[in-house]
Amino acid sequence: MDIKKRLIPCVIIVAVTLTCVLLSRFTRVLFFLALAAASAFELHAVLDKAGVRVSRTLLIAYIALQAVLCWVKAPIVWMVALGAAAAFAALLWGILQPALGARFAMDELAALVWPFGFYTIILHAAASDVWLMALMLGVLSTWACDSMALVGGKFFGKHKLAPAVSPHKTWEGSVTGAAASVLAGMLMAWILGWNFWMCVCVSLVASTFGQVGDLAASLVKRMAGVKDYGHLMPEHGGIMDKMDSMLFSVPAAYFMLALFIPGVF
Repeated sequence: MDIKKRLIPCVIIVAVTLTCVLLSRFTRVLFFLALAAASAFELHAVLDKAGVRVSRTLLIAYIALQAVLCWVKAPIVWMVALGAAAAFAALLWGILQPALGARFAMDELAALVWPFGFYTIILHAAASDVWLMALMLGVLSTWACDSMALVGGKFFGKHKLAPAVSPHKTWEGSVTGAAASVLAGMLMAWILGWNFWMCVCVSLVASTFGQVGDLAASLVKRMAGVKDYGHLMPEHGGIMDKMDSMLFSVPAAYFMLALFIPGVF
């Protein structure tokens, strides 16, 4: 493995992400919208290899309209209504074009839920008043979990977690990763002065959901018979490969924050 090929893209990814996320609410929403649009192209290509058809046009239009609602801080009921309208459009598309069949409509509905339903929640979190907490707790706990899960699995791993989906993941690695995420939450509470138990609970739940997200993404890749969703970044795969855990961990962190902070929604 070429260290430079992995390190240079990592530096670029971190620099671009921090710039877009920290600059303004507009750049945050635009950044995650761009990630979602890129994911639509990657997902379309991967699913096509498995004989699953989805419409990139509908997916991108849906997430773009959700981004507009997030930007104007529309009530969450409007976002739910748009999701229902997108589901209606997917079903109508299947009805009006019988050649596509019912499977197309069902596949489109599935894609609207994952990953684009989760992207919608991330957009909403990025535009909210608790964006810093949601993103930091969701992302950093996931990074800590992923890193230490590898270490825990290497030194202590004996029992396979999901061998049919990801043969190298173990229960021991999963527990080690979860413990690391809790420590990361404690560290953030201490450095930033946030509520201790809030950080601990949010980090633990976010990292747990993040591990499920990682396995879900692996499940789709295994179904399609591919190693990576894309090749945008050398040695790192595509956008979906970097977002697989975050698609679950950031929404989980955002919803958990609502339990500790009144008026989040």
